[in-house]
Formats: sequence, C-alpha cells, structure tokens
Amino acid sequence: MRTKLTLEQLNALPVSEFHKTFENVVECWPEAAIFCSAMLPFKSFEAMIVTFENYLHRLSTENKLRILRLHPDLAGKLLDVQQLTEESSYEQSSVGLDKLTPEDKRQITALNEEYKLKFGFPFVVCVREASKFEAILRGITERVNNRPEQELETGINEVKKICRLRILQLVNQL
Repeated sequence: MRTKLTLEQLNALPVSEFHKTFENVVECWPEAAIFCSAMLPFKSFEAMIVTFENYLHRLSTENKLRILRLHPDLAGKLLDVQQLTEESSYEQSSVGLDKLTPEDKRQITALNEEYKLKFGFPFVVCVREASKFEAILRGITERVNNRPEQELETGINEVKKICRLRILQLVNQL
C-alpha cells in the first residue's frame, strides 16, 4: 500500500507525478487528472475533490457516456478473469462481489444486461457506499426504470462518489 500524501506533498508533486498518482480516480479516464493538475496548488483536499467533481459535472453528454462505458460490469467477466483495475478489484471484492453464489451471479448478470440494453452503459454505483449485495440489486432494479437522461446524471453522480473515495485513499486527511 502506498503512503498517503499530505497536502504539502500533494502540492509539491511534479505534474507528471500528479497525473500518475490520480490517473484512475475516474475509472480509466486519466484526462480528469490531467485537467485537474492545472489547478495545483490546492488549498485543501476537499478543494481538490471539488475540482474533480466540477470537471465531471461540466463534461459534455458524450464524454459522460464515455466515462460510464469505461466502468466494468459489477461481478462481471473482468472480475472473473482478474482483469479489473486495482481500484475496481478492491471495490468489488470489498462488498463480496467476487464471492457470489452461482444464483446471485446469474441474477446480477441478467440485471446488468437489462440495464446496459436500456441505457447503453453499465450500471455504475459506488459499491463501497451500497455496502451489501442486496442494496446493489435493489439499486439496479430501481434505477433501470429511470429515464436515460436521469440515469446519465445518476451514473455520473455515482462516479463522483467513487472518485471522492479513491482520492481519499491516496491522501492523508489529518
């Protein structure tokens, strides 16, 4: 596990090191770190998190869709073959998605497919906040009834939550 950065260390990072450190706080979208590095130095970690959140909020619909499409299916094939990013692997295993029964696996796979068919991107939820498989199932079952534009914004809001937690894993908030 890497040492958490203090605010002073964060602000002293060379831009290239900032990019490398924060390149996956938005899943497989290093452009967020590149954009946000231009705002260095940050007055606080919260200011940095808000910068990432504002970046995501201001993206075009097309780029929001791209970001959502970069997220892996929950308990999907990439988890099965251990090809998730380090962050996604940690997040999915932290709620037991790597240890589902065959019946639970079939159920979430079917719901994921229904969701992707309707919206054109995977179901994205901050699993560390959902915390239990049942809550994830309830979320996907409820959200599949949303309108596409509503679900786009809900999905991006979940990305913001994921981003916040990933940043907090990298920094020392004390």
